[in-house]
Amino acid sequence: MGERRYTKDGEWASFDGTFWRVGLAASVVEELGDVTFVELPVLGRQVTAGEAVCALEAVKAAADFYSPLEGRIAAVNTRLAAEPPLVNTSPENEGWLLALESVPAESVSALMDEAAWKRWESGR
Repeated sequence: MGERRYTKDGEWASFDGTFWRVGLAASVVEELGDVTFVELPVLGRQVTAGEAVCALEAVKAAADFYSPLEGRIAAVNTRLAAEPPLVNTSPENEGWLLALESVPAESVSALMDEAAWKRWESGR
């Protein structure tokens, strides 16, 4: 995957050459605790940046996942239906939640690069 971009809330996006895969930063997943269930979104749905698109249930809390980008949901990580702990064990790789297409450049430019995210995260 390409360079990872982040929101201030720890949602990430990374371009894989075709789609923007999105998920949660490891530090955010750690705060949630062990993920026990992932409600995946509907394929083909058009979403806006900041819109709740799916839900995660964990030992410590339940949380909505907000899309970091505008676009159309082109894929979902179906492995998470049977293996929700992937979100914990590999949050920024195998534990991705969904993939977006038709993402406008301005949606991407609104996100922080990895260096800016690390500075932001260390100050939280």
